[in-house]
Amino acid sequence: MRIVIVDDHVLMRHGLAHIVEQRIPGVDVVEAGNASAALAAMRQERADVALIDVRLPDLDGLELLQAMKREWPKVPVIMLSTHENAPYVKRALSDGAAGYLLKDATPEDLHRAIDAAISGDGDLLSPRAIQTLFDDLVSSSRSPAGSAGSSPLARYHLTHREHQILALLAEGRSNRSIATNLFVSEETVKAHVGSIFRKLGVVNRTQAATMAVQLGVRDPTGG
Repeated sequence: MRIVIVDDHVLMRHGLAHIVEQRIPGVDVVEAGNASAALAAMRQERADVALIDVRLPDLDGLELLQAMKREWPKVPVIMLSTHENAPYVKRALSDGAAGYLLKDATPEDLHRAIDAAISGDGDLLSPRAIQTLFDDLVSSSRSPAGSAGSSPLARYHLTHREHQILALLAEGRSNRSIATNLFVSEETVKAHVGSIFRKLGVVNRTQAATMAVQLGVRDPTGG
């Protein structure tokens, strides 16, 4: 496995590289201090995952994300940041980031995010980033533009079970955790997740979770 770590702070970059090398045996870590070096490294040999700081000295991290997704659309990119404000999170996810982690995440969080980026199963959003999106949604819902009517989720025609699974997915649950919670098999959960993706018009769990937050999805059973 090859992982590119992009951060202009040398100590942070080396620290991330050390954590990744300890957690993933045989990993090839490539460090880059700016966007230009990251793109050059990717063009020399494509990475399996990219970890990118939001703030960089040449292109910012979000611009680098856009450039990477244009050239390597299938390579998952995890944004790393000290910023948990909703606009940063929303823009990163809308531009194709596989996830968004805050820099106070634990080594376990980072390892889990890398595994999830590769497998497509699990939590790729920092809990505080998710909370920020919820808080932003609540703030927006208080504006005069809101009006009474049916749930915004209604037009997607999710079944009751799909609604439950989407709510749990938005909490960052893995398929195994969802299956355990709902007393069904992982294969059943995978089938429902695929149906949810099709109905919502998304391609991965992070996009589905973000959309769930934006729509104010909660477990309809109250759990």
